[in-house]
Amino acid sequence: MQVSIVRAQAPINHATVGEAVARAVSLVCRPRDLITPGATVVLKPNVFAPRPAPTTTDPRVVVAVGELCREAGAGRVIVAEGRSISTARYRKGASTTRGCFEAVGMDRAVSEAGFDIVYLEEDESREIEVPGGQVLRRASVPRTILEADIFINIPVMKIHSLTLVTLAIKNLHGIVSDYDKLYQHCYRELALARKLTDILGIRRVDLNVMDALLGQEADHAADGRPVEMGLILASRDAVALDAIAGLIMGIDPAEVDTTRLAAEAGLGEAGPERIEVMGEPVAAVKRPFERPDVELSEAKFPGLRLYAGDHCLSCTYYIRRGLDRLRQEGLLDERHPLAVVVGKDPDVPGDLACPVAILGDCALGSESVKPLRDRLLLRGKLNAIYACPPMEFRIRAADMLD
Repeated sequence: MQVSIVRAQAPINHATVGEAVARAVSLVCRPRDLITPGATVVLKPNVFAPRPAPTTTDPRVVVAVGELCREAGAGRVIVAEGRSISTARYRKGASTTRGCFEAVGMDRAVSEAGFDIVYLEEDESREIEVPGGQVLRRASVPRTILEADIFINIPVMKIHSLTLVTLAIKNLHGIVSDYDKLYQHCYRELALARKLTDILGIRRVDLNVMDALLGQEADHAADGRPVEMGLILASRDAVALDAIAGLIMGIDPAEVDTTRLAAEAGLGEAGPERIEVMGEPVAAVKRPFERPDVELSEAKFPGLRLYAGDHCLSCTYYIRRGLDRLRQEGLLDERHPLAVVVGKDPDVPGDLACPVAILGDCALGSESVKPLRDRLLLRGKLNAIYACPPMEFRIRAADMLD
């Protein structure tokens, strides 16, 4: 299996990005052998939220891939994406993929290039059996994805606070329905990583082209920081691409649950010693990325009163990011304490003097929490977020306090 690594020449512009994309792809396949004349090619970028690159795929990379496909004989090029469930439910003003494309300029870039756009939540879907599915056994998948002659995945090189990285495998989360995105979006028993592995088996990816012009470290969302890399990577194998991209980021493929599980399921190659790297060697471009900080503790947040039972990484992440927002807005410190109750069967008093947030189904369903929950409810003071995980707290923690 082959993975290519190519440097884009400075200055980074439409021409140099196109050259880097063409070079990276040519090292792993011949586009004219991949694309039959008149074929419909679907490009799947990462535009999960209304934020520009590197949080989302650079439109120049998407256009460059599309132009390469058109030159190879494609009859139709479609750029198709479905925004994240967090965006759909909680991001006011740009809760649709259409709104996200407008916010980052993807719609304009794609239309000017002469390609079509399909916003996947607006597309007709089909219910299918997921081959070998362990967590996601049935899924609703848009017809545009299922009926594509050629399917090309265009992820970004990013850290992710739940799955450690979000690369080629994680990018495919956007091809299923909102219901399927929300289903098992937790990390208990690696549920999310296992679901992502299942999604990789839904529709064979014919080519993966990774936008690593700018990477993102520390987090995949608003708290992430850009990293200048100037790279384009490509591979026919999403698992191999993730393995090599992880090495560039300073992360062993065995540490990444999605990479490891997908390889174990026979969906690709994760062993670096069995992957042929073309173009630049990993050592020449390696730049360790800062990993996510998801510590959840009273020491980290003065003013926090934490009552935690058994909980998984999903609760840790979503609550941590909500607390980050409260601290940034001056709403959490020793003068403004907040009690957070999370997890199964936490040891929590029956009453608390400061504001209380009870977060997640595990906490709200626990017998140890019921006395406190009922007292708050009777007073009209219950601040609670049902769901597993309580992702709403990450975005609207301040609204809960109001």
